[in-house]
Amino acid sequence: MLAGLLLTLACQEQRPEARLSDVMPTIPLPPAAEVISREGGEDALKIRFRSASSPDAIATYYREVLSKGSWQLVSDTKLEDGSVALYAEHSKGPPLWVTIQKADGASGTFVDLAGAKAK
Repeated sequence: MLAGLLLTLACQEQRPEARLSDVMPTIPLPPAAEVISREGGEDALKIRFRSASSPDAIATYYREVLSKGSWQLVSDTKLEDGSVALYAEHSKGPPLWVTIQKADGASGTFVDLAGAKAK
């Protein structure tokens, strides 16, 4: 059974994944954070971070960063579950989606950064 599972996994076509430099060339990393996961496809990428900072501190950080220089904060929404969703556009690259939520059952914050290739 294990051999069959390994053969099935080996035969699955590997999907190309977008390069970080194509979808998030000017990525503002969350403070005091570590990478938890990375997923994506050919044209988009999402990276999840865990930060020791509070959700409010992270939201304030991103509101400031995404309102300066080449960034323009387009949308700032508080969702029903208490998380914050931000959307920003960059004058020299692709947009960035940021979702900030309290980490389940522990201190800290999950920060999802998502980018897509510019058309």
